[in-house]
Amino acid sequence: MTVRSGGVKTQARLALLSVLVATAAFAGPHIELDIKPFKQVVQTKGGVKTTTRVSADSAAPGETIDYEVHYKNAGDAPAVNAVVDDPVPAGTSYVAGSAAGPGSDITFSIDGGKTFAPAAQLFRTARGASGKTERQPASPAEYTHVRWTLKRVEAGAAGTLTFQVRVK
Repeated sequence: MTVRSGGVKTQARLALLSVLVATAAFAGPHIELDIKPFKQVVQTKGGVKTTTRVSADSAAPGETIDYEVHYKNAGDAPAVNAVVDDPVPAGTSYVAGSAAGPGSDITFSIDGGKTFAPAAQLFRTARGASGKTERQPASPAEYTHVRWTLKRVEAGAAGTLTFQVRVK
C-alpha cells in the first residue's frame, strides 16, 4: 500500500497539503491522512517570554515549520508496509534529524522522489578539489522528499509522523 501526500509551497503564504490515497474502497486497509503545518511564535510581555504553537498560514525566511502528518487506518484490515511520501516544500529545506514516526522506517530522496534511502546512504556526484568527479554525502538541504514506511497499522489505529523545514 502506498499513500502519497503533497507538499506546501512556501512563499508569502502556505496552502494546505493535498492528499492522494492509493485505495478507493474501505474493505481491507485504508490509510487516511491529515497534514498540518505549525510554527512557534515567541512573544515577550512584561519581560516574560512565552512560546505559542500556531497554524503556519504564512512564514518568513528563516522560520521553521513543523509538519504533522496524522494517519489513521480507516479500513477493516491491518495495513502492512504502508508508505507515506511527503515532498519537502519548494522554498524550504529539510531540518536534519527532524523526521520521526514511531513504528516506521524513515528514508529520504534527493532526486525528486524517484529513489529513497536512509540519510547515511544518500550520496551525490560532484567535482572534488582535485577536479575529479567524486561521490559525496548528500546534505539534508538537498532532500526533496521524506518517506515513512509504516510496518503495521491495525484497523482503526492512528499515529503521527513529523518533520521540520526551514524557510529559505
